[in-house]
Parts: sequence; structure tokens; C-alpha cells
Amino acid sequence: MDLDSAGGNYDGISSWTVIRSAVQWFKLQVGSGGLSYSTHGRIYDPAASNSYWYYYPSLNVNAAGHLVAGFSGSRATEYIGAFWVGRKANGTWMNRPALVQAGRGAYGGGERWGDYSAASMDPTTDPQNPNFGTFWTVQQYADPVPEQPWGTWITQVKVSP
Repeated sequence: MDLDSAGGNYDGISSWTVIRSAVQWFKLQVGSGGLSYSTHGRIYDPAASNSYWYYYPSLNVNAAGHLVAGFSGSRATEYIGAFWVGRKANGTWMNRPALVQAGRGAYGGGERWGDYSAASMDPTTDPQNPNFGTFWTVQQYADPVPEQPWGTWITQVKVSP
């Protein structure tokens, strides 16, 4: 499938005034003819200065179409922290990206980053009521201790209609 034929400009922004990274997602429909483009979204910080950079995302969508994404984020004045954001099936965002664990120091590299980003439905969520769901997101944050330069933060997110 050629996503460029779906429009090319996936963020709806004609030009960036501040350069930063963002989380981008696509919704694809499965049909008899294969995959087709449905919609997309981009999670970014619109601040003109000292904006957040978001990266290494994971996301999950429940049967009702509610989406939860977890990701890492940082900016010039903050160490790498753990974030989440939710989007309801009707297209409204539940919140702006929420910092759930601030970074505790500089990340010096050398160890892999992003491998421990995950978002999942809670297996105890009632499958008969997909309009209410509990998600879990697991994200990394900078936590420079001698034996490991990062920590893992687990967040429970509840979505209701």
C-alpha cells in the first residue's frame, strides 16, 4: 500500500516552525481488496520554544476504537520521561500528552532505548463492554544509576465513553 497516495501531508501542518520529533500513527482498514488507508494522527508539542520531542511509541486500540499511546519524551530543560495520551473512538483526545514519570538525570547512551515501550489492554477488562476499558502502558525514563541508565514506569489508563 502506498501511503503517499493517501495525501502525503499526514499531519495537516503546512510547515513546521519548530523542528521536533513526534509520534505518528495510521489507521488502516482491512477489506477484501487488502489494506486501505482510513485516517492518521500525530502527537506533537506545538510550543514555539522549548518544545517536547516525543519518540519510541507504542499504542493499543480496544474493540470500541479507543486508543492509548505511551512514549518517551524530553526537551532542552527536562531529561527523558515517560508519557501517555488517549484518543476516544469518536476522535476526541482525552488529554494532552501527560508526563507520568519525569527523568531523573541525563541518559548517557550505551544502552538500548525504546525496546521496553508497550501498551496493552488489561486482560481483565470486560469483553462484553468494549466501551469501557483499562489499558496499561510501560515506558522507559532516564534514571542514571551505576548499573542501568534508565528505569521502567508502568501506568494504568482507564477509558470511558
